[in-house]
Amino acid sequence: MIIRNVKKQFTAAAVLAAALLVIPTDAAAQSRDRVPAEGFFWAQLAAPLGEFNDNVGLGGGVGLGGLLYLGDHRYAALRAEGSFVVYGSDTVRRPLSPTIPFVDVDVETTNSILTAGVGPQIFLATGPIRPYIYGTVGLSYFVTQTSVKGDHEDEPIASTTNFDDLNLLLSGGGGLSVKLHKGVHLDLSAVYNHNGLAEYVTEGGLRELRGGGWVADPVASNANLITYRVGISIGPNW
Repeated sequence: MIIRNVKKQFTAAAVLAAALLVIPTDAAAQSRDRVPAEGFFWAQLAAPLGEFNDNVGLGGGVGLGGLLYLGDHRYAALRAEGSFVVYGSDTVRRPLSPTIPFVDVDVETTNSILTAGVGPQIFLATGPIRPYIYGTVGLSYFVTQTSVKGDHEDEPIASTTNFDDLNLLLSGGGGLSVKLHKGVHLDLSAVYNHNGLAEYVTEGGLRELRGGGWVADPVASNANLITYRVGISIGPNW
């Protein structure tokens, strides 16, 4: 699995999250009684824990997902979500090549985590403010990529996946859904993400070799974190 840049990582996360809801959504569409569904997106701050905190700093990113309510009541739902977090990046200015010394490009290295998961969500109350808890099971993909862009280029000229690692993800958290308008809610939550033992590259973890070439120096440790999310959900007028 090779993803060329952060934009494509987010697109892949969205596709993974949507795919997790395809089967239950199709089943619901075949029923005469429409099952309420809800979509949401958020921005997030990621705080590494334990050994992970010793190696990386705070990260940030975005995510999106959906709820498929189980029956006509508003207490239980199936949740699917996808997100990414960037926990480190570095950009240097370099000549395009030794034979073209007068053209400089940006060489950007990004360390990120792409996740997708599915699981139950339980609302603890009804009304304009609804507290909830949830848990998901899925995958976390740690990836370090380097790309080259010119001054006026939106897309990279070239990119390389320097290192990646795929892990089982267990997450659990809770939050508040606060009604803003008909069918529109402010969503505030905190989520614990258990990635377990993972290999990942930190800032400065790529080395150039004498005579050309490069090598990645990954770190192996527990890579758990807490994400704090602020988002908007759009769904039934409850």
